[in-house]
Amino acid sequence: MSTASVTPIVKTVYEKGKTTIALTKDNKLCATNKSGLTKVINLNDPEEEPETFETSPEYTSITCDYNSDLIMTTFGGDLLKYNVEDGNMKLLARKGLPLRDSVVVHSGKSILVGGDELELGLISIDGITDNNNKISIPEQINQLSYSSKTNILAVSYINGLVEFYSLSSLVPNKVHSLDGYISKNSYNDEFRDKILTKMSDDLDDSDLDDNLENTDTPIQDDSIPRKLLAIKDHEFMNENRLCTRTAWHPNGLLFALPCDDASIKLFNIKNYTLDKTLSSNNKTNNKIIDLKFDPLHGNFIASIDINNNLTLWNHVNSTIHYSTKLKYNITNFVWKLENDSKSLTLILGTWNGSIVELKEIAISTQLEDSSNELIGKSKDKNLFVNSDDEADDDYSQNRLVDDEAKYEDNDDTENLFTQDNGKRKHTYNDELDFIDDDDGAGYIDHAHREYDHSYEKRSSKRRNLERPNAYHLPYFKYKPISQGSTPFGTNDRRYLTMNGVGYVTTVRNAEQNSVTVSFFDLGRFNEYHFEDLFGFDTCFLNENSVLFGQSKTGQIHFRPHNSLHSNWTKFIPLQKGEIITCLASTSKRVYIGTSLGYLRTFNQYGLSINVEKLSPIVSIAVQDYRIFTVHYSNTGGISYSLSEQTPKSIKYFQREYTLPLTLPKNKSLYNSGQDEEFEDDSEFLNFNPFGIKGLFFSMYGDPCIFGADDVLLVLANWRSSLTSRWIPVLDTNMELWKLSGGKKHTDVHVWPLSLANDTLNCILVKGKKVWPEFPLPLPSEMELRIPILVKSQILEENNPRLKRADNIEDNDSDENNDANQEEEKELQIPVNLAAEEEFLRSKILSGLLTDTLENDGELYGNESQILSSLNASYDKALLRLFATACSERHGEKALSIVQELKQDRALAAAVKICERADMMSLMKRINDIREARFQQTT
Repeated sequence: MSTASVTPIVKTVYEKGKTTIALTKDNKLCATNKSGLTKVINLNDPEEEPETFETSPEYTSITCDYNSDLIMTTFGGDLLKYNVEDGNMKLLARKGLPLRDSVVVHSGKSILVGGDELELGLISIDGITDNNNKISIPEQINQLSYSSKTNILAVSYINGLVEFYSLSSLVPNKVHSLDGYISKNSYNDEFRDKILTKMSDDLDDSDLDDNLENTDTPIQDDSIPRKLLAIKDHEFMNENRLCTRTAWHPNGLLFALPCDDASIKLFNIKNYTLDKTLSSNNKTNNKIIDLKFDPLHGNFIASIDINNNLTLWNHVNSTIHYSTKLKYNITNFVWKLENDSKSLTLILGTWNGSIVELKEIAISTQLEDSSNELIGKSKDKNLFVNSDDEADDDYSQNRLVDDEAKYEDNDDTENLFTQDNGKRKHTYNDELDFIDDDDGAGYIDHAHREYDHSYEKRSSKRRNLERPNAYHLPYFKYKPISQGSTPFGTNDRRYLTMNGVGYVTTVRNAEQNSVTVSFFDLGRFNEYHFEDLFGFDTCFLNENSVLFGQSKTGQIHFRPHNSLHSNWTKFIPLQKGEIITCLASTSKRVYIGTSLGYLRTFNQYGLSINVEKLSPIVSIAVQDYRIFTVHYSNTGGISYSLSEQTPKSIKYFQREYTLPLTLPKNKSLYNSGQDEEFEDDSEFLNFNPFGIKGLFFSMYGDPCIFGADDVLLVLANWRSSLTSRWIPVLDTNMELWKLSGGKKHTDVHVWPLSLANDTLNCILVKGKKVWPEFPLPLPSEMELRIPILVKSQILEENNPRLKRADNIEDNDSDENNDANQEEEKELQIPVNLAAEEEFLRSKILSGLLTDTLENDGELYGNESQILSSLNASYDKALLRLFATACSERHGEKALSIVQELKQDRALAAAVKICERADMMSLMKRINDIREARFQQTT
């Protein structure tokens, strides 16, 4: 429709007073008035009587959270949450100084609030404040804004500074600042002085009418009631109206600042560079009081200035789409998307108790800006692909990237392995027609088949040639799997990859995705963002670069972290039905694996230097020139290969050997009571059928894998296929069980990152889901412990102490004893069992390190010292076991332990233990061992 025909519609909500508005997710308008009331208007049914409930009359800002609750900050320092259905209020936090603004972050889990105190507070939606997540800031806050797509918080200060914080992790990280753009503005709170307010209230109506002629309040229409136009509010002053809030584009890659010169400056999130300036020919320099992008495609940006001039910009071509001078003093406005999903309406709050509505002021369409031009070109080249639910034959269809990830969420468990390439088959009466899972590994789905009448017509000759129990192998649907990647779940974001260096997140938008590359070491790296036009669904991150891949189109994109090297993009050839399943890179090489088993190698500049054919590849890890690949096929099962591709030669250490990985069983295929450990993992297993949570090389170059059973396996002696073996070095479920005092820990899970020496770097995930969500918790460390303990024995040893701890907890509620009670609840391992585990762990780790030293030499310069420390721990653990055996008078067991000792001084210590235990015969035999070893060395 023509914007010239847009007529403001005024609706009286209150008789008078400042009225601020906010819109809920379900199109309910919350209109909060200074009288201490809030009305909830159902915009989908305007005739419905508004719900009304009491709120604080001293509010400073309002917003709506993801559950459509009203969040309010007050001058008294309160952060309040109101249920818009019944008006129930909950106090979330209280500060000593006024709070000015709040934003809902982390997908509605937390609220970030700030005000006159020199700190930002991160508060959970349940009202729990984490003191560790408070951010010290340099100045008082004016306003806040947040982009859920890039997870960036913008903080506007009263001194004109704007700072940007990344909220990708639990601890906010400052990433950039802009100074000299927004107005320097402090709130004027003098109107709250009761004496001055009473004096001003004594003014009669004639004084007010005289003063109105000298105010900025426009009176252009005599049909407007004068009481609507008159502003008898001592808060009504320019300092309390100006906007300094950053406006975010819906995709999070563009933001706008309301500048001190009344212009609007648009910045790109990439390097925070100025993109363009929007400025009208109006020379009055009227500063802006509210600024927002349209929430659909972000093509329009609306602004209201101090004199209530509304300007609607088409920022793509820098033209004014609509402008008018309103007859009402505006507080703020919100965008509303109409039912046709393209028309946009502006709703504005006023200082007179009314709201103003400009219906269908714009029609949102995909305009031809620079980004959309790329989108159009990519459509012609078939770069945009649809979800993986579609049949493989449909690759040639033109699709948009916004549906790219739907297959991650929408795959039903019965569709993982089907005969019709993912098409759902209704199997109402086929209970007896199924495929047996012969080895019980759980990787074959019950693929029901419709009865084929043509089978009866086959010749008896062919029937005799077939095996009696012959069946067609089910079709396995390969999916792109990256180290640490997660599904979308119920959010619009997921982790493309995660490891010890950092993590890469992608956020689904309407036209394209937004990608953020974050790092754990903030001293070395800076977080950065960019726009993903191609729907990358697999990724690899290292200290030098990040590598992306689009599984269906075969596109790979290499992006260094610094500007010294240029980006490059390349396409690899894919056969029908083939996808990129995994990729990895080092400082010298790029490796790509596919579902048909092609392993392609490129140098760091994209030059193809090798290609070979293996069994289908499902995951890959690399270190320097070494490549560790995991394969899967219906006939060969799951296996692994380990090779080295140096510039001079290619060498295989292991070639498609069986991988002893416990494959998960989907709970839809089995009784939940028989497979409780995987009962909550079905959503993750739909995304990652193998349950591989981590695949990486250790600090010293040993391949590691972390599967759905939450056990870390390390490949030892892998340089020889005859001596190589997989060793379980950590059962994280056992460690969590010990920390929980022997109780179930279904709400805590381990997400691996890397293995450094004898410590697993990981993320402790709290909640029902096994993968980390947003924000990412800080990395934790878990020391390696060889799984040799039996839970029943540990509980039996700890039962008396645990009962005492429970009694203390019941009788003593002193908070000072909480830490001691937690220590009492943690299970303690008996000395002999702890010594046995330490002996075995030292033996395994020293063997791994010795193998590295013999073949690669010292990598970090301290390996020899670490090996000496491991050998010392080895002997000390054995001596504790020896002492226990002597005390129990087990001479033969004690002698077997002595024979494992490595150092002569350890043998000397064993002699002293025998002497104290009065075991002279054993002491003589130990001395014989010492003498024999001495003669061998000489």
